[in-house]
Amino acid sequence: MIAKEYWKVWKFSTTGIVVLALLALSGLFLVENLKLRKEQPYYRKKLAAAKLAYRAFESLKPELLRIRKYESKELDPAGSGLIGEFLTPVTSNSGSLSAKQTSINPNFAAIFISYFEKVELKEGDTIAVAISGSFPAANICLFSAIETMKLKPIIISSSSASQYGANLPNMLWLDMESFLIEKGVFKSKTRYASLGGIQDLAVGISEEGKRLLKQGINRNNVSFLEAPVFKDSIQLRMDTYFKEANDKPIKLFVNIGGGTTIFGTSIGKQVFKNGILTEIPEDIDVPDSVIKEFLTREIKVLNIIQIESLARKYGLPISPKSTPKPGEGKIFVQEEFNPMLAGVVIYLIFLGLFGITHRVWGRFQLNHLLPETIRKRV
Repeated sequence: MIAKEYWKVWKFSTTGIVVLALLALSGLFLVENLKLRKEQPYYRKKLAAAKLAYRAFESLKPELLRIRKYESKELDPAGSGLIGEFLTPVTSNSGSLSAKQTSINPNFAAIFISYFEKVELKEGDTIAVAISGSFPAANICLFSAIETMKLKPIIISSSSASQYGANLPNMLWLDMESFLIEKGVFKSKTRYASLGGIQDLAVGISEEGKRLLKQGINRNNVSFLEAPVFKDSIQLRMDTYFKEANDKPIKLFVNIGGGTTIFGTSIGKQVFKNGILTEIPEDIDVPDSVIKEFLTREIKVLNIIQIESLARKYGLPISPKSTPKPGEGKIFVQEEFNPMLAGVVIYLIFLGLFGITHRVWGRFQLNHLLPETIRKRV
């Protein structure tokens, strides 16, 4: 009876295995560190929008710092002038300082471009826009994307602002917007403005604060939008958007911030998340709101809230110490593995494995050096 051999002593070259291991480690190092920088879709359009936003920041900065008359590195480390005060007569509610600092980045304009392209907006398309003074830097980035893509916005603004936003009575968001139009940076302009704040009626703001907000609306030649009671504010806004659209289809509704009429109640803020919204959740009783009205009419919504979360998603810094330059962030360029290099490394590893397992590693050169009589014995 012949015994079967179930295992064999390892006969492969130790030197070959060590060399192959070093080859594999070297290949891994090269693949990890020699990545390709790949431009993301719509790179040129994104960069153009970011450059326009940066130009707007730089145009506004001297005027903002002149009005404020002092520079606070603690509140505004980038020295942009776009960070407001903790509390003023026109401050609507609380706000996150970190979120306001993070928004001062012209590359947010590229994020808007990305979203606009995702919903397939074309030059000349009409969009409805809702903004407030809470995030003036984000407003600037939105305007930059709108102008870059040559869209036609119908803009309704809330004149008040949360903490650290555009809450200086003599430099509201509407004033910033008018300044940028006068300087030739933008053409887009707010058509209507409400007081904003709680119930869109500036509830909680003093009578002096309301007077200052109305003055700001008047001096910027913007039509005042006011409903007698909150429940009428939603319908008033919707009627205004479609009247101004003049029978042209509204292709997208864009919202920045947490306006009361936009979300309805605090439940609305939990239901309607960041980014593109296409439908109303069926399992939740969603409160009446502007977002709900647009979605009911099958009009997509771009909802911009949670600025810091958005920044992390697209590789933008949180609370930068200086204003980032246009073109920074993975919204523009991402590193990817080089498939050709990875293929070469894998090929060499398999070649080495073949050499070891077929007992030719280390013998190929020897066979060529030995005389033919000896070579046959090897």
